[in-house]
Amino acid sequence: MCPLSVSTSRSTHALETGEAKLWSLLVGVNQYQDARLPSLSYSASDCQGLTEALAEATQGFPRKEPIAHHDFATLPPTLEAVRQSLEQIVAAAQPQDTILLYFSGHGVLDRETGQVVLCLADTSKDNLLQTGLKLPDVLELLQKSQVHRQMLWLDACHSGDLTLRGAKGEVTIEQPELNPAQQLMEVLRQRATQSRGFYALLSCDRKQRSWEFPELKHGLFTYYLMQGLRGEAADTQGVIDADGLYKYVYHQTIQYIDRLNHQLRLMNQQKRSRGELDLHPEYPLQTPKRIVEGVGELVLGLKVDERIPQPVKHSRRALVCDGFADSNAVYAFSRALQTAGNFALEYFPQSGKAWTDARYAIQSCLRSPVSSQEPETVLLYLRGRMEAIADGEAWLVMGDSLRLSRSWLQQELRRSATARQIILLDFLGTERSSATLQEWIEELQLSGGKQCIIAAAPSDRAPEQFTHALLETLAAKEPSSPLSVTAWMDELQQKLERMGMPLHLWLSETAGDIEIFPPTTLTATKFVPSPPKPPRIEKPAVSHSTPKVQPPAAAASPPPAPAPAIPLPAKEYFSQQYAQLEKILRELVGPIAPTLLSQVATPNSQPHHWVENLLPILSPQQQNQLRQQSISLLQQIPGSQPQTRSSSCATSWQHETLSENFIHQCEQALSAAIGPIATFLIQNTIKSQPQISRSELIEILATAIHDPLQAAAFRRRLL
Repeated sequence: MCPLSVSTSRSTHALETGEAKLWSLLVGVNQYQDARLPSLSYSASDCQGLTEALAEATQGFPRKEPIAHHDFATLPPTLEAVRQSLEQIVAAAQPQDTILLYFSGHGVLDRETGQVVLCLADTSKDNLLQTGLKLPDVLELLQKSQVHRQMLWLDACHSGDLTLRGAKGEVTIEQPELNPAQQLMEVLRQRATQSRGFYALLSCDRKQRSWEFPELKHGLFTYYLMQGLRGEAADTQGVIDADGLYKYVYHQTIQYIDRLNHQLRLMNQQKRSRGELDLHPEYPLQTPKRIVEGVGELVLGLKVDERIPQPVKHSRRALVCDGFADSNAVYAFSRALQTAGNFALEYFPQSGKAWTDARYAIQSCLRSPVSSQEPETVLLYLRGRMEAIADGEAWLVMGDSLRLSRSWLQQELRRSATARQIILLDFLGTERSSATLQEWIEELQLSGGKQCIIAAAPSDRAPEQFTHALLETLAAKEPSSPLSVTAWMDELQQKLERMGMPLHLWLSETAGDIEIFPPTTLTATKFVPSPPKPPRIEKPAVSHSTPKVQPPAAAASPPPAPAPAIPLPAKEYFSQQYAQLEKILRELVGPIAPTLLSQVATPNSQPHHWVENLLPILSPQQQNQLRQQSISLLQQIPGSQPQTRSSSCATSWQHETLSENFIHQCEQALSAAIGPIATFLIQNTIKSQPQISRSELIEILATAIHDPLQAAAFRRRLL
């Protein structure tokens, strides 16, 4: 259940002007002197990372005092040092200030008094009350303070045994019948009722555990606290408040556990198919908890301009090799990877290159240097025909000259330096294709690293069936949420089962966090995939952040119809035309029609824009059919006429030819803005619209440039 909102005024004036000060005391303990308090892996890293994230969020606050005690810091996480810092903050803080206390480490219950004790580096199990930081003492100090806004964050909640922090419950201390989480919440609620403004945030609820994962190198709760403070929890004005941060952490924590459990279910399914009985247990739910009283306003930071937006977190590359080179579905799937997936994408076949060059493209995609900052993700989609050979093996045949053996592909995958691999195999061929695919998957599996393999063998009667399933499952995802490969594989499996097509899957044990669509950080608007234009993507832009291509405006089009008084999404304002066009398009391209149309029906666009943006992804015959069938549809809109190449309004276009010198100038100017994909974009636009005018071409190409200043400079240079 989604948490309810806490009302805040969101006024940042006092913090931005320096009238108020933000005090923060952050404590994280990895190593304990008492061997009976086992060491933890990531508490110190949690504290260090949260300190850095908080510093980023509070760049706009002139008065702040961060104090950190952890294993890697100058200040040690010992009882005397931490108590001294806490007393210093309480003594100096003023009523208008804000105090934040954070603790990551073990917490235990004292056997005799039932008090919750936060264990510091020098805490002794035999003398908890004298050597540990008693939570009631902390709350008493805060109560004596005049500060109206107090926060306590604990990544230590862990019920069932006597530790409040640990991965998978491996730490146990005697008296398991005592429940520290229950006692902890009762103490915090008592404190909240006596407060003018108190906000406690706990990593999980009663009878739950706080998980930490090696792939995150942090506790799950603190990891998302850090991400939220770095801007992902900011509202549309860039304000990060306690309420928004809590809701962000709450949802992200639940989604992460759910993704891991998706992965475990798939792995267990693989084990059952092999007759194995040692199945992986799923992770229990972890839901962060808050206790709030009299908060009012609680601003934690601001998202600064130089970090907006941050759509790409990892270096992501994709190579799509379509051995048949005639699939509209593959074009649309490639575009989805490039836009919503933020993949720097290369497409084969390419003009001027032989199919044998695709072998080198595969090697280049897999062997590119690994980023020193973030792990890389590579996606390889191979579509071709299965061809059996004499010794019982089989080739993957693409185009007219390329044959790949599975031993060669296996060697290249093992040589790859990329941290994450997504391999998609789309093999047409004989009735043995399904059995052969399973052999390929078994040989291509990597013993180490993160890898997923998804493979299917559609029939010759429906050669694009698998590609349609790939695209439709991507299009069905929630726009504002990331999509992990485990969730995607689950959706694909259900869809293809309904189609009667076997799906072959492999997922390594550590591959659950691979994302086919990563989270996208935006300010005030959600991410909207750009229209599928151009359909063929031969060379990726240099940047991993793909320019958003807006619908091109036809120069000879009549003025658009007046906008409604209350702005509505385009497909709702033109609902009748949308339904008719979807029906026309479905007859031309099949079940992929709704997906293609939804991508081009962007806000503030009109039906004649939709038609123009659909044309480039269709074959010449389909283009003519769409133009003819859409004439009556567009005539239903006042002030709008269908824009077809055969219409009278196109007469002026037929008398203007584009010189080679002008095309070369376009290539030079556009390449400087968007990279090597410019050449193909120009060639494809001219090929799909052979009678296009100079001004139309310039305008269409300018819409591919994301930076408005660069787009304006491009127009000035060529007009």
